Amino acid sequence: MTPDVVGEVWRAESARIVAGLARLLAGDVGLAEELAQDALVAALEQWPATGVPENPAAWLTTVARRRAVDALRRRARTDRGRAELARRLQEEPQEVLPDPGGELTDDVLRLMVVACHPVLDPQARVALTLRVVAGFTTAEIARAFLLPEPVIVRRISRAKRALAVAQVPFEVPEGPERAARLASVSDVLYLVFNEGYAATGGADWLRPALCDEAIRLARMLADLAPDSAEVHGLLALMELQHSRRAARVDADGVPILLQDQDRSLWDADRIRAGFTALLRARGAGGPPGAYVLQAAIAACHARARTAAETDWRQIAGIYELLVRVQPSPVIALNRAVAVSMVEGPDAGLRLVEPLLAEPALARYALLPGTRGELLARAGRVADARAEFRRAAELTASGPERTVWERRAAALGPQRPAGPALGPAVTEFLAGCSPSTARSYAQTLHRLRRDLGPDLPVADLTAQAVARVVTTAWADAAAATWNRHRAAVRAFAAWAGVPGLDALLPRRAAPRRRTRPLPVDRLALAVENAPLRERALWQLLRVSGAPVSAVLALDVEDLDLTAHRAGGIRWDAATSALLAELVGGRRRGPVFLAARRPGPGRPRAPADLCPETGRGRLSYPRAEYLFKQASGGATLRSLRGTVEGPRRAAG
Repeated sequence: MTPDVVGEVWRAESARIVAGLARLLAGDVGLAEELAQDALVAALEQWPATGVPENPAAWLTTVARRRAVDALRRRARTDRGRAELARRLQEEPQEVLPDPGGELTDDVLRLMVVACHPVLDPQARVALTLRVVAGFTTAEIARAFLLPEPVIVRRISRAKRALAVAQVPFEVPEGPERAARLASVSDVLYLVFNEGYAATGGADWLRPALCDEAIRLARMLADLAPDSAEVHGLLALMELQHSRRAARVDADGVPILLQDQDRSLWDADRIRAGFTALLRARGAGGPPGAYVLQAAIAACHARARTAAETDWRQIAGIYELLVRVQPSPVIALNRAVAVSMVEGPDAGLRLVEPLLAEPALARYALLPGTRGELLARAGRVADARAEFRRAAELTASGPERTVWERRAAALGPQRPAGPALGPAVTEFLAGCSPSTARSYAQTLHRLRRDLGPDLPVADLTAQAVARVVTTAWADAAAATWNRHRAAVRAFAAWAGVPGLDALLPRRAAPRRRTRPLPVDRLALAVENAPLRERALWQLLRVSGAPVSAVLALDVEDLDLTAHRAGGIRWDAATSALLAELVGGRRRGPVFLAARRPGPGRPRAPADLCPETGRGRLSYPRAEYLFKQASGGATLRSLRGTVEGPRRAAG
């Protein structure tokens, strides 16, 4: 026999043993718990050799009673009351443990009410009851409270001393005091239920006995306080959540997420019981409290025949009320999930981000687990994988750890990190021409900012890129949208991650007809213009070619005899201007800038004249010069120039 067997017996019977001893010891809960622990130690020492008794609870109770008599006799020298109590305890016949189905006189309920006495602060009430009623270890309580274990040990010790000093009677109070004590008892029951619903540690994720015990006591509370909406709400919440028990783990005991559960396995009887309790809670009147609201959320899930039919909008609305009634970082985290199901993962992530600084959630595995789910839905695979792994590291539950490890593995094998997005963007833009870099910089800097500079380029996805671009420029003009799309395409080709623009369709830009420049205005512009401008403007006017194509011409492309360069044709007068412009040059751009490029504005070799060192005339500069000369007209207006109206004589 292993210590685990003793532990299972202790978990099942400790509450009744401690409660029975406390009643016999005039309500001394601290002494009762110590004696019960002594009996547990004796069991650990003897049962491996003798085997588990036929009635383990009776064995433990008998040993505890004997230890109680010995302890009281030792104290009898200074306390006559202790001596009398020891005599009575020794003379009384051995009792049968209280019937688990007993009425409101159940010793366990008395024990719980005493542990929730107002002499204790709320945190001490919960911690003490978990210890003496639910049989939790201090480590389990610490995980439930998200606190260090020594804090819980001190809290329980102080609570026992406070009860002893106050000489709290071992009874269920009557009158107005009862309602105040019920709220604290409800909180304790819910924590007990939660430890059974999703164990904080160990090999088993479910502890159905704890859930059943919490529900049994909640039913007692509901009978004790039939007009308390919150007690009925608590019972409804437990019944509805426990109805999913058969569908919550697979054959290996690994948890199954709510959206993946086989809902045909949900317990219809418990769902009906939950709905009945919720109706009673609503019938009690008054504004809904935290348990009623949580039960309403559970009811929304219970009504949905499939995960897709879940009314997430209603659930998000209920969470909005709940976070006001009971502000809590855990409730805020759950609300973020509900909001994400209505408004998308980005909305959920925005609500989760502030919670990352919450000290109470620093070791809470569901925080990175939830964030991982949202990141995965947003297409941020690498970040999601890292969050799932962090959740696996934080949890003390073996089955829950398996869930997070599987979620990380489901995202696919981790590819070599390769270059990160931030340095890659910098390197890519540095290799572009200045005009191209200026055109692409806004797009790529936004991707780097929103997706994170440390994101491996290999983990970029079309979904993530589309989310960023659409959020920033969904309403942009077609030309602006297509420019951002071109930036993504160029970067994707350079980085070796094709398809990043797959969700960014090209938009058709409305055609704008450029009105040709009248000849008389052209004559005014040409007058006194430098040779380069006169040749450029004449070539554009005569050939009708695109401005960018004309500016891209190189000297070696020109055939001045045939008046052509590739598909661009012109007349003899234009050839004369071009010949004068080119002079004796044999290579390089036809249209050159006035000066050599500075050290901060490097040019590609193809855009430099090897003989003069000057660069190719840029479109923006050529456009600026023509606007200055023509009074605001564009170079495109030179294509197909027509004669303007004749000037009136005189």
